[in-house]
Amino acid sequence: MARIYPLFSSSKGNATFVGTPKGGILIDAGVSCKRLCTALDANDIPPQAIHGIFITHTHSDHISGLKVFTKKYNIPVFAQRANLNEIAQKDKVDKKCNLNEVDFSDTCIGDFKVHSFKTPHDVVASCGYRIETPDGKTIVTCTDLGHVTPEIDKNLKCADLVLLESNYDINMLRNGSYPPELKMRISSKHGHLSNNDCGSELVKLLKNGTYRFILGHLSQENNTPQIAQQTAIATLSSHATTKDYMLITAKPEGGTAVAF
Repeated sequence: MARIYPLFSSSKGNATFVGTPKGGILIDAGVSCKRLCTALDANDIPPQAIHGIFITHTHSDHISGLKVFTKKYNIPVFAQRANLNEIAQKDKVDKKCNLNEVDFSDTCIGDFKVHSFKTPHDVVASCGYRIETPDGKTIVTCTDLGHVTPEIDKNLKCADLVLLESNYDINMLRNGSYPPELKMRISSKHGHLSNNDCGSELVKLLKNGTYRFILGHLSQENNTPQIAQQTAIATLSSHATTKDYMLITAKPEGGTAVAF
C-alpha cells in the first residue's frame, strides 16, 4: 500500500515522498541532500526507491537540495517547462540530469500516474500534483498558492487524501514583525493560503467525499500547528457532525508515513 511521507513541510524546506520503500516519487527537494537522505533513512526508504523528483516551483525552500541529490543519485526531474529552464540556467540541477516537462500531459512513472495543475504563486511557474498510486488511490499535494482557482478545485475534488497549504494565521501575520511589503506579498492572490482559506476549501472537499487531510507548509513565524489545526476543526465542525475525517498537521521536519 502506497503512503505519503511529508518529510519536510514549512517555509524553510519542503520534501514529500509518495510510495513505499520499494518505489515512489518525491515532491520537491528543498533541504540539503544530507538532511533529505537522513529523513528517507529514518523511514526506511532508500534514495534508489525514488523514480522521479517532481518540482512545484523554484523558490529555495523547494529546490535547495536538488543539484547535489540529482548528482549523487541520477534521478530524473519533472517540472513545468519554465521551471526546467530556470533550474538549468541557474545551475540548480546536475547537468547530466534527465529533465522532463509536465505541462501538457500526464506522467506515468513506475506504477504511478502524475498530473500537474497550475497554482497562483509569485514565481515564473508553479503547480500542484494529483497522483494516482499503484493501488488505485488518489492523493493531491497543493501548497504555495495565494488563492484557490477553479482549476485547483477540480484537481482537489474526490481525492482520497489532500495535503493542502495552511500557511499563516491572519492575526499573527498582521501583528507580526514582517515589513509591510512582505505581509502584502504573503497575503496576496499570488502569495500563500491562510488558515481560514484553507479551512473553507476543506469544507468543500469534505462535501465532495474527501475525508483525509494534511495541513502543510505552515509558516514558522506567522502560524503554529495548534492554531492551524484549531482553525480547520472549527471551520469543519458544523459540516462534519455525522462524518469521520482525519486531520493532521505536517511537521516542519521528521515527518513519517500517513496511510490513505
